Amino acid sequence: MQFYKGREAIGILIGALTLLSAFLPDLLFLFVLSLLSFGIGRELSKVLNILEVSYFAPLVLLLSSYRLELGIFAVLAFGFLIAYLSWSLDSLLKSVLILTYAGLLPSFLLLVKSQSEWEFLKLVFFAYTVDTASYYAGKLFGKRALAPRLSPKKTWEGLVGGTLAGVLFFLIINKPVLLAIPFVLVALLGDLFKSFIKRQVGIKDFSQLLGEHGGLTDRFDSVLFIGIFWTIFLI
Repeated sequence: MQFYKGREAIGILIGALTLLSAFLPDLLFLFVLSLLSFGIGRELSKVLNILEVSYFAPLVLLLSSYRLELGIFAVLAFGFLIAYLSWSLDSLLKSVLILTYAGLLPSFLLLVKSQSEWEFLKLVFFAYTVDTASYYAGKLFGKRALAPRLSPKKTWEGLVGGTLAGVLFFLIINKPVLLAIPFVLVALLGDLFKSFIKRQVGIKDFSQLLGEHGGLTDRFDSVLFIGIFWTIFLI
C-alpha cells in the first residue's frame, strides 16, 4: 500500500509541475525543457558509459527550436566530436542516440507548446492517462505478457486498458477518436524503446530522481515519442 501511495504522490506532483510549466512564457518554458534535456542526457550518458554528452543536449534542443535541420546537423557534429575525443565508433553511435533522444525529441514538445498551451497539456496528459491506465489494468487483470524480453510486467490486458483510456481521452478532448489507437501504440513504442536500452545495460531504472517512477528518461519516454506525431497530425 505504501508503494502505491508513494507512486501516486510523485505522479500527482509531476502532473502539477507539468500543468504549471505549460503556462510559462515560451522562453522560460524553453529553459525548463533545457533542464529536462540535460537531465535525460546525463542519465543516458551514465548508463551507456560514454563521455559526458549531457552538456550538448540542450544545445541541440536550442538549435532544433530555431530550425529542425540545424538540430539534426548538431546531433551529427557533436556526436562526431565526442567520437573523435574518445576515438570510438561505439561512442559515435551512442552519442548520436543520446543527442537525438535528449536534444532533438524535446524540440517537438516546444513546437506543440508554442502553438497552444492547451495542446501541450493534452499531449502530456494523454501520455500520462495511457501509462497510468495500462499500469493499473495490468496490475489488476494482467495475465498474458506483451513483450517479456523488453518489459516482463507489461501485459496485453494492460495494453487494452491503456487503449480504452486513450480512446476515452480523445473523445473528451474532441480529437479524432480513430487516431487514439495509433497514438497509444506510439506511446507503447516509446516505452519499449526505453526498456530495450535498460535491458541491454542491465538496470531497472535510469535513476532514482523520481522515486518509484525512476528517472526522467523513465517518466518522459512516451511523451517524447508522442510529441513527434502530435505535431504532424493534431496541430
